[in-house]
Amino acid sequence: MWPLILFCVLAVSADEEDFRIIKLDSGLVRGNKYWNGDYYEFYGIPYATAPSGRDRFKAPLPVKPWDDLLSATDSNKRCRQCYYTPESDDDVILDGDDDCLVMNVLVPKVTDESKKAPVVVYIHSGAFSGGSGMMARYGYLARHDVVVVSFNYRIGALGFACLGNEEIPGNAGLKDQVEALRWIKRNIAAFGGDPDKITLAGFSVGAAMAELLSLSKATVGLFNQLILESGSALSPFTINRDPVSTAWNIAQAIGYNGTENIEDLTEFYLNAEIKDLSLKSINYFLPNSTFGFAPCIERPQQGHEVIVSESPLDTLKRGDYDKIPVMTGFSNMEGISRSIKFGPWREEMNDNFANFLPVDLRFKTEEEKNEVISKIKKRYFKDKIINHESLQHYIDYFSDIMFKYSIMKSAKLHSSSSDDPVYLYEFSYVGKLNIQHNYMDKIKGASHRDQTAYILDFLGFTNNYKDLTTRDRMTTMWSDFVQYGNPTEYESALLAVKWIPYSDKAKNYLEINKNLQMKQGIFDEEFNFWDEIYAKFYWSPTPVNPEITLPKSAPKKSDNLDKNQTPFKEGTENKNNFAKEPQEKFVKNDEKLNDNKEATNKPVGNKSSMVKTTTKTRIDQDGNLIKEVIKEHNPKAKANTNTPPTVKITTETKKRKDGKLVKEVRKEYIQNSDENNSEKKENKVSNGQTSESKSSSNVEPDMSKTVPTKKVEVKEARKKPAQNPKGKTDSKSNQEETQKKKERHLCQNPSL
Repeated sequence: MWPLILFCVLAVSADEEDFRIIKLDSGLVRGNKYWNGDYYEFYGIPYATAPSGRDRFKAPLPVKPWDDLLSATDSNKRCRQCYYTPESDDDVILDGDDDCLVMNVLVPKVTDESKKAPVVVYIHSGAFSGGSGMMARYGYLARHDVVVVSFNYRIGALGFACLGNEEIPGNAGLKDQVEALRWIKRNIAAFGGDPDKITLAGFSVGAAMAELLSLSKATVGLFNQLILESGSALSPFTINRDPVSTAWNIAQAIGYNGTENIEDLTEFYLNAEIKDLSLKSINYFLPNSTFGFAPCIERPQQGHEVIVSESPLDTLKRGDYDKIPVMTGFSNMEGISRSIKFGPWREEMNDNFANFLPVDLRFKTEEEKNEVISKIKKRYFKDKIINHESLQHYIDYFSDIMFKYSIMKSAKLHSSSSDDPVYLYEFSYVGKLNIQHNYMDKIKGASHRDQTAYILDFLGFTNNYKDLTTRDRMTTMWSDFVQYGNPTEYESALLAVKWIPYSDKAKNYLEINKNLQMKQGIFDEEFNFWDEIYAKFYWSPTPVNPEITLPKSAPKKSDNLDKNQTPFKEGTENKNNFAKEPQEKFVKNDEKLNDNKEATNKPVGNKSSMVKTTTKTRIDQDGNLIKEVIKEHNPKAKANTNTPPTVKITTETKKRKDGKLVKEVRKEYIQNSDENNSEKKENKVSNGQTSESKSSSNVEPDMSKTVPTKKVEVKEARKKPAQNPKGKTDSKSNQEETQKKKERHLCQNPSL
């Protein structure tokens, strides 16, 4: 009898060691102990419900309670997104769930359970269109007796489409994040975490959104400290300054052919296939340092909570936000993340550098723009042609405009408006956990997000002593900041330095390399250069206006001219140079079409066969703007058997194998009597697109990389159409193909 009772007690004790059951406000959850016993893992805990149907772009709904014990072991949940497979250059995977708003919690195994552990909450990266709360593992931090939390939020169109109206108010992804923080505040004590000692952290765009949340009235009291790794609310990619145009471009790319008003565009988004929106949300490499869908400045609306109400720069300058301790910094060569585009972009930068200016600069005249370009070329490229020897200058340029300037501006504003410390770092260590790139033999430096690889685990392996030491140092400093608000609270052999806060007077920063070293005066000359430019030409974002007139052609992505000022004149041939077309030409044509007046040219052959000319501009997968001129017979003209055929003219500039740009003009003659057959032929060429959408929208979506040719279920690979016509061989070199594959494979684990 007694041996049996003893056996039962021991069995129960052993089971209790292997798992924990936590009571939350929505139900019971069970988490398991990590294999080495360092911490307990809870994955896939619902914290909110993603709305569906016509509400799918709105704020999240409360989580639905559950009655049974929830086994928190699902670490694979992610929101809707796509990525390319490493096995094939032509396979696209559509993955994720509609109801994806889940939380992951790692709880350290502490000896004193009565003492609450500090909490760090990470917002994942992914260029606003990819990633998940489990794109990294967080065990290295949890081993420092810190509760670590990560979560999913809606991404791409579902998370960041913004039309400023009732149906698509904007910033749904940020609203998910606010709801996650509220859930953590309510429930983290049940896991042994301290609800009064929460640090919000993020890497890349996750850092940008973390700082946005720290400036929002909606998050007051939800966290107490901030860690920003290679990202800022002031980065040019953080705020979409023209979200309606972004939505318009994406809609046209997936077949929208409705009228040009906000109501029709809204209806299209409410009914569009999520898989199509996900595919077209991938924009990791736009030349103007943006990613397409992104947070916006919201318009106040009754019944909608506003997360971002004004420009983050205005909020920081005014100091109207909760002041908290901040740790922020960057890698010394952030722009290495753009090196994969060095080959195709360097010639384009020579032809039209305006396309590569940061999007948050805006000029009133072309002269102002050219003056700034001249200064940039002189400083970064020594007024020389950008060629294969310009790689380091290219990296420096993108490092500064995308990350360093905005991060330094943020650090200065935080330190000047608050008594709380600002800890600034530069990460320059290069080891086996750094992101591998094409120029490892030429460039020795730390790329974008490299420092995060020594704090979190991106499934990289190293047994190198210096790598492991760097990881130990960084996780110790990060966890000490979470615990004490000071990253070097205790000096040791590992941390033989005192990290002194940054200020405008004492410009202290910590250099993180093979050794730790306090230095002063980082990025001073470069900062002053850019600060002078931004003081004159900064484009301050404003709340989205749902009543604005949508553009007939794709908006100018990077000419950086004020739309109300003098338009550009005819310029050099460049497939990205939309600015070379006089803006007035498009405005006048648009006005005529909007007034239902027929735009005609001289009669051709017969007076009754009037010709209507329509000009459209589409955007391809690389962010390039391509103009199309389509001529067709006036449908109101009197039919005549002698009427000449409709002429469709398409103008496109392409890059040849030798790198030179050539202009191609294609003409297609369509006989009126054989219109249906012509449409069928065109439909066959377009790989499955309907003839109705081709003829009415006058937009040719780029089907080559992102739109599959056959319908398949989510989580299945989908073959994309061949990029070359039948019978033609690919003229790209093996080196270019390898580079293209590497670029696409970034979609699997996007660093932004």
